[in-house]
Parts: sequence; structure tokens; C-alpha cells
Amino acid sequence: MTLPNYITLLRVFLVPFFFTALIYYQVDHDYYRWIAFSVFLFASVTDALDGFIVRKWKMGSELGTFLDPLADKLLLISAFIGLSVSSLPLKPPLWVVIIVIFRDIFILGGLAVVFVTTRSVKVNPNVLGKITTFFQMATILIILLQNRLAVLFWLITAGLTVASGIVYILREMKRLNHAKTTTNSS
Repeated sequence: MTLPNYITLLRVFLVPFFFTALIYYQVDHDYYRWIAFSVFLFASVTDALDGFIVRKWKMGSELGTFLDPLADKLLLISAFIGLSVSSLPLKPPLWVVIIVIFRDIFILGGLAVVFVTTRSVKVNPNVLGKITTFFQMATILIILLQNRLAVLFWLITAGLTVASGIVYILREMKRLNHAKTTTNSS
């Protein structure tokens, strides 16, 4: 295990603490919102930190290529679900939550199909996917701050999430067709 993998695991272990604080929030217990904000911010920083360490000191690993996106999806899905059931006054509409969750379900399902079909999986994040993840995390933080800019951010996030989902599906379909062509020509 590499240092970035340990940092990624820390992010996974933070998810239940974040989710619990978010669920327990009540107007008269506003400190739960601040706990959720702090834990989510720290988890978001660990995402940037493990990526920085991987690039700077070339500490990438096969485990990390699966673990890092899985940790991101776990954190973000729990955040959007938690927000939708929380008692926060300002929270994203259900359609935004559904877009974020189903995109990630499609991605995970697509990875499973690719693995079953090709017996290997390469998780290659693209720039649009990274921008989408950034906006999803920023949206969560702005919502937790109860800032009115959250509305703009969740609209941008929804658009980026749909666009990155389409790009992902097209890329993986191309990969599957290429794998099928390579297998048939062998």
C-alpha cells in the first residue's frame, strides 16, 4: 500500500462521519452543519492531496486507480443523498441528486460490463470528469454554507454531470467495440 492509498482510505472512513453529521442537522443544532462542512472539506482536500502525491512522487498503484474514484463516488453519492434527506433549508432539487447518482451507477455498471467482457478494466479519468468532480464537491460545500450561489453551482454541476456521463459512455462503448474487434481478428 502506498501513501496515496492510505489517504484515499481515510477519505472512505470519513464518509460515515460526514453523513451522520448531515443527517443529524437541525436548525437548532446548526453545529452539525459545520461538522459536516468541515469533514467534507477535509475529505475533498485529501482527494487533491493523494492525486498530488501520486503525480509528484510517481506513487501511483493499480489499487489506487480503482480505490480513488470509488472513494470519490462513495463520498459524493452519500453527500447528495444526505443533502436530499437533510433538513437544510437550501438543498438541491431531487432531479440534480438523481442525475449525480445515476451517472455514477452507470459508470460503475459500465466498468463491470467492461471487466466481464474484456477481463480487464482501466480507469482513465478525463479532464471533463475531473472538472465534474470538482464542481460536485464545490456544490456540496456551497450548499453546506447555505450560500445562494448554490443554485448556480448545482445547475452547472448537473450539466457537467450529464456531459461527462455521455463522454464516459461513448468512450467505453468505443473501448468495448475495439476489444471485440481485436478478439474477432485474433
